Amino acid sequence: MSELSLLPLDAILGFATKMLVFIIGLAALIFVHELGHFLAARKVGVTVEKFSLGFGPKLLGYKSGETEYLLSAIPLGGYVKMKGEDPGETVTDMAGSFSSAPVKHRLAIAFAGPFFNILFAVFIYIVVYLNGVPTLSTLVGSVRDNSPAQAAGLKTGDRIVEIDGQKIRFWERLLEIVHKSPGKRMDFQVERPSADESKSVILNFSITPISEEITTLFGDKEQVGLIGISPLSRKISFVQKDSPADRAGLREGDELLTVDNAPVLGWPDLKTAAIDKPGTELVFHVKRDGAEMDFRLTPESKVVKDPENKNVEMGVIGIGLGGEMLLEQYGFLGSVLRSLRETVRLTHMIALSVKKMVVGSIPSDSIGGPILIFQIYGEQAKQGFNELIRLTALLSINLGLLNLLPIPILDGGHIFFFLIELLKGKPVSERSRERAQQVGLFMLISLMVFAFYNDIMRIIN
Repeated sequence: MSELSLLPLDAILGFATKMLVFIIGLAALIFVHELGHFLAARKVGVTVEKFSLGFGPKLLGYKSGETEYLLSAIPLGGYVKMKGEDPGETVTDMAGSFSSAPVKHRLAIAFAGPFFNILFAVFIYIVVYLNGVPTLSTLVGSVRDNSPAQAAGLKTGDRIVEIDGQKIRFWERLLEIVHKSPGKRMDFQVERPSADESKSVILNFSITPISEEITTLFGDKEQVGLIGISPLSRKISFVQKDSPADRAGLREGDELLTVDNAPVLGWPDLKTAAIDKPGTELVFHVKRDGAEMDFRLTPESKVVKDPENKNVEMGVIGIGLGGEMLLEQYGFLGSVLRSLRETVRLTHMIALSVKKMVVGSIPSDSIGGPILIFQIYGEQAKQGFNELIRLTALLSINLGLLNLLPIPILDGGHIFFFLIELLKGKPVSERSRERAQQVGLFMLISLMVFAFYNDIMRIIN
């Protein structure tokens, strides 16, 4: 007699929740993209015959006017079918035909999809900043020896509230200002706790950031201004299941004070004290509910790529550290301006990452596909609505930019052909377009297969 082993109910519900969030998020991105094509086509007088969310067999559909609206079985895409869009299509009445539309109109239709994805990100970030998003404060943690900050007199626990007359509340903004000001004398206003913990004193310091070379997220070297401080981040915000930290008994909310008697004020201290010591048993001294206690754990050894793409050994602990978080929240106009700034920043970052990937500066195994997106959506769903929609905004920008790549079959490929037509005064030959479409389809399928392969290898590893 055989037995059927059932998965725990919470595991099934967890997977179902992740899948639902993933499908809703993906459907929203596709809908917005195709909506851009649809509205642009309608605006310039091109007839839209089908507007489908998803590919493959039709699940649901209805017709309104000249357009049939469809929900199809495969939710990994979507399409807008316009009259006379296919080169080999026979059209008896050219009125409202895509192929007979002026090239500028066709160009606008192709560009509208990616553009709507960018607009969607802007809209999401407006909602995010109206609602408020937790952001790291300017509470100072470690002060590097022989740094401008130490020479000026900054100490752990100081809160930077103003730089050159500009109010500062968030660490990200502080970094942005300092990075852009190497060699410039700056006036810092600092709030420091007094002997009476209920009060604080305001102090003023003159600090000149020194120019130092840092390695960016993409492995590039860059000269920026630094004053030698890091944020106070010692509260454990996350413990990975079955990690050394989890097995040792550390919990979310614990305040990490020392590792082997070395004070921990943030990630730089934790890196020196533990992450750089794989395989070494360490004593983590933490404060929990007002009581101090010790935990012994040994960071697991793992080989990773450093910014220069070299193999380095590091210690895996399985925790996240967080600092004091303040709510970054604005009125409507402030949210619009902050949204535009964030969208521009992320657009530049993603565009740069795509460029680096094309030229081979970023390892190809960093490419992810639907499985990776599904996993990330599931994790972000646990963090709350704000984190979930912020991820959706990031993916929307990513989708928009990728579709602008000059690859036949993508919007960027169509835009490329339309620009040639605009310059030459005549369309690219049908034969050339067909060959290019075949090459583009092969490239796209190859990329999807490679992304799936990377996703599966991540799971296996």
